[in-house]
Amino acid sequence: MVRSATALLAVLILSGFAAIQQVATHTVVVGDTLWDLAQEYYGNPFDWRRIWEANRSDVVDPNLILPGQVLTIPGREAAVTDVTVEAPPSSTPGPVPPRRRSMAEEPTVFHTDTTYMRAGVIRSEAAEYFAVPRDLVYSAPWVVPMEVDPAHTGTLDAFAGGVNISETPRSYDRVRLSFEGDAPRVGTQLQSFRVFKTILDVGQVVVPTGLVTVSEVDEHGAIGIVTKEYERVSLGDFVGPLPTYPLTLGQKAQDVASGPEAMIMGFSGRAVLQDIGAVAFLDQGMDDGVAVGDEFVLYNAEAGADAAEGRLQVVGVKSNMASARILNMNDVVFRQGVVVRLARKMR
Repeated sequence: MVRSATALLAVLILSGFAAIQQVATHTVVVGDTLWDLAQEYYGNPFDWRRIWEANRSDVVDPNLILPGQVLTIPGREAAVTDVTVEAPPSSTPGPVPPRRRSMAEEPTVFHTDTTYMRAGVIRSEAAEYFAVPRDLVYSAPWVVPMEVDPAHTGTLDAFAGGVNISETPRSYDRVRLSFEGDAPRVGTQLQSFRVFKTILDVGQVVVPTGLVTVSEVDEHGAIGIVTKEYERVSLGDFVGPLPTYPLTLGQKAQDVASGPEAMIMGFSGRAVLQDIGAVAFLDQGMDDGVAVGDEFVLYNAEAGADAAEGRLQVVGVKSNMASARILNMNDVVFRQGVVVRLARKMR
């Protein structure tokens, strides 16, 4: 009798433990993305692939998760296995929000409006020129972790004499540079940059402000000349080596049959709606084989495997992320959490 009671107790304990360890699920609501769900369940949006891989049989396109669809959330302990996130009811009357279109009207992030095209955005299959101009690489913003200064070798401290007609350095102004180690030799070109804004749960956006050429070296550091302005160069900007420019004349991206996916983490600017030329940040970088000049495409799976809704070209790359400018798009389809696929690779 005692043995039977003990066995029954063990079964009850194990059953309860199994319920606690059971994999959670999430019922999709309008506006959900894999990026947001990874942040909600794991506290890290970069884990979006964990959710996608666990649901690949039902989610072929990571951009197409539909309201009412039940997603498995792997590797998360949960006492409640079905989670539906809904807006709390309003206790006080207020303005009526604009009606959101139903999924029948707006099944995905894709739209069918006229493609926006602007002069000055050129495709890499054209003539013999650099697929990505050198200044686009030198001016490409990037992302660093929260509350961490971007890697740098020195700072731009002050004007270095002469007649200055502006409160901030402009082209051909002489500036005083200080360095944490030895000053670079005369003639060295440096990139100046600063932290511009923060993307929640992602990191800090760093924007290049210009180029400075070292003209003199002394016991206090160096004097440089501002030779290029990408943004307003300011006293206190960081300085560091120029990024590598790897391209050769005539080199261009070539089609690949099935490239890897990358998710858009955010954008460099403050605009809510992104346009041609805006820079997006991808969660794949040099360590994943991404290179300057690679092109990523946003496909509309509902319209066919080759239906491209927008195209991005990589203009800057770090070890774990890439900066890509919008080449073209149908309507405003690029937003945080959208997944794009490598379609053309630099050779």
